[in-house]
Amino acid sequence: MRTATLVICTVALFATGATVQAAVPIVTNVVASQQVSSKLVDIYYDVFDDDGDTLKIRVEISDNGGNLYSVPAFSFTGDIGEGITTGANKYILWDAGADWDGEYSDQMRVKVIAVDAQGLPGLEWGNEIPPGGFLMGQDGGAEGSGPSRHVNIPWSYWFSKYEIRNDQYADFLNTALVAGEVWRDGTTSAKAFAGKYGGVSANDVLISIGDVRDVRWNVNNFEVVENRTNFPVRVTWYGAIAFAQHYGYDLPTEAEWEKAARGPDHDDEDEHQVYPWGDLIVNGNANYYSSGDPWTSAGGSSRGSRNTTPVGYYDGNQTPFGPDMANAYGLYDLVGNVREWTRTVWGYSIESYQQQESLAAPNNSLTGTYRYGVARGGSWFSGYTSSGSANSKHLKIYERLQQGRDDDAGYSSYRDMGFRVIRRDTP
Repeated sequence: MRTATLVICTVALFATGATVQAAVPIVTNVVASQQVSSKLVDIYYDVFDDDGDTLKIRVEISDNGGNLYSVPAFSFTGDIGEGITTGANKYILWDAGADWDGEYSDQMRVKVIAVDAQGLPGLEWGNEIPPGGFLMGQDGGAEGSGPSRHVNIPWSYWFSKYEIRNDQYADFLNTALVAGEVWRDGTTSAKAFAGKYGGVSANDVLISIGDVRDVRWNVNNFEVVENRTNFPVRVTWYGAIAFAQHYGYDLPTEAEWEKAARGPDHDDEDEHQVYPWGDLIVNGNANYYSSGDPWTSAGGSSRGSRNTTPVGYYDGNQTPFGPDMANAYGLYDLVGNVREWTRTVWGYSIESYQQQESLAAPNNSLTGTYRYGVARGGSWFSGYTSSGSANSKHLKIYERLQQGRDDDAGYSSYRDMGFRVIRRDTP
């Protein structure tokens, strides 16, 4: 087996904070060469980060000039995985004979990827949601009477503009796998190692994988199935919180989610709207059961993965035609497509919700083991009546869903569960 000298890509990341960007980890001077009379490959690289963060490093190998990085490559030692310090002349040894014996290409390429847990590259954000109070729940306005609670959120925060996509999640899994945060249970699921993420225990299922899912295992890495790159990923609560923490983000609390969904002009008494855009819903507003969207299969699909729509699809170009559905904070798909996980635990009523939002409050704490979480926003499977006035499947902003966090019921229990991440300007 022979290899050629190889080249590389870098990954740029940005901050989770409100206004200050974190330094970008930069990978340079990647050189890879095969040792004489052996099947071992030496990989040298430089990596720097002005913040001095320790990094997570992974390597991918291509045998076709970088078109696909699909060479099976697992047998690495050296400066790879988590806890890698910055510096020059970092070294990784690849035992290519163990992974790729008998193969040859003169089009080899090596990709060294550095992640500093300070942000996800390319993630788009909505507008700032300023600190202040709002009325959570119903209030006797347009949506009718019901429980409500005035809640103050004492910090600014930002939501990811779109729900997290399949390609973003596959990239997380690949980095987390090398960093020893997750492990693959055959071709059925990705699971967590102990002590890696708050609120996640050893062997908790993060995501089901396989050809009938949106993400699968292919030889040496996780990849997106067919053309499902730009669709929202479907995961357990554990899978959502693990992704968020891996990049230095979080899941929103239930109060944070509702305030963001309502927008600045409809979050107080007598101002509430049923949906982020108003009190009625039509086909062009969102992806819900029988909305007529061509991507959906009303009532379900034999593959279980053909019911969501691409993130940002409701930008005015959807079929059937509709307006741009970004809400007042610039956020898409707050209603429909996939339900969204929060970090809030089920079992607390709106009336008992704390009036001063706190991440340490019992309903928001990540300590202990809880089986049920709160989900918001409805999904492609959410019901709807032609009058727009009745909906038992949680499309309305104030509707809450008790959702199992674990995988006891199998993939069907979270086939319409996704998430978006939050970053906060907390004191």
